[in-house]
Amino acid sequence: MVRNFLVAIAVCVCVTVLSAQRDDEVLRRAGAFVLAASSQLIGVIADEAYQQKLYGPPYLSGSRPRISQREIRAEALFLWLPAAIEWMFVRNILNVDNRPVAESGDRLDRLFKDANGDRLAYVRQLQEENARFDLGPVVRTLGDPTFALRYLEPESQPRFSFNRIGVERLGSTRATVFSFTERRRPYIVKVDSMDGQSTGTMWIDAAQGAVLRTSLRVMLPSGRGTAAIITVDFEKDGRLDIWAPSRMSEQYNSMSGEMTTGTASYMNFRRFDTSVRVVTPEAQH
Repeated sequence: MVRNFLVAIAVCVCVTVLSAQRDDEVLRRAGAFVLAASSQLIGVIADEAYQQKLYGPPYLSGSRPRISQREIRAEALFLWLPAAIEWMFVRNILNVDNRPVAESGDRLDRLFKDANGDRLAYVRQLQEENARFDLGPVVRTLGDPTFALRYLEPESQPRFSFNRIGVERLGSTRATVFSFTERRRPYIVKVDSMDGQSTGTMWIDAAQGAVLRTSLRVMLPSGRGTAAIITVDFEKDGRLDIWAPSRMSEQYNSMSGEMTTGTASYMNFRRFDTSVRVVTPEAQH
């Protein structure tokens, strides 16, 4: 049974590979966009409305019985931790099925107030604590709406094979669509401590390099099926004038046949400040 999703970021950051990737101006622009967007997102917090549904194995007709459903309200914080050499996503769950989560109010404050603490370890602890609220047999820490953007970072692109597959209109923008496949081990995502190959699709504004949508598919280590599918839409936030995730959909499949889906939306982006909890854009002037 698939039991764990563990992201082996540190291993992949340290790997240097020679690229046979065809030079592509749109991918270069996307790489620059991701670096700029990640810098702008550091210290930004948003409200997250997150719904999960657990389904049983499919009937012969193909339909699935719904076993349970969960509503989660959380804070979503984007930050940079030098110890991780990465920008990270931290979910602080405030409410589950209309019931407050104990001591959730100051969890993010403690992340910054303890100057001598191991912040990376604390983030990992928060991620593990949050996982206990997830429905289904698949234990995962992959529900980060910005995760697939890392694949477009200039240093990460050589790990993948990118291919243009067409043009598609998203809203008012004509996006260049790329498929991608991870081609070098160790793979970035681990499933039960084994390599789970990443494949998927990226929608990129060719003129600006802005990433409009990512769709990540993580394969089972056996190569026989999909462990996870995560699709995220990005929009420019008018108040902060930055690109940020607006909606995320997830699907996790267990070897027992159960399926967990998730839908998250992000709103009310603002700068995090421990001295006043949060600072809205209007209050920063």
